[in-house]
Amino acid sequence: MFKLPPYPAPTGPVWKGMTLDEMRMRRTLVQARMEIQKFKMTSQIEGMKTRTPLFGGPNSMLSRFSGMFSFAEYAFFAIKVFKLLSPMFRRKK
Repeated sequence: MFKLPPYPAPTGPVWKGMTLDEMRMRRTLVQARMEIQKFKMTSQIEGMKTRTPLFGGPNSMLSRFSGMFSFAEYAFFAIKVFKLLSPMFRRKK
């Protein structure tokens, strides 16, 4: 068996823990940081929504494209696509 020297005596002040007020202050500080991060995240998401012109908002590409055609033109395009794709789904004899 090894002969190890005893543990050294602790030097310096001994930490006695936190008081109840210190624990409350730390919890309040952590909750405040969480609320700040939530606010930052929501503001970043809103910024992304306004910068993404593809799907959202009245000036998006999707709304511009859908506003270009009337319902009759949409029906015409649907018939064309149906006629184009229908031979692919027919049964072979």
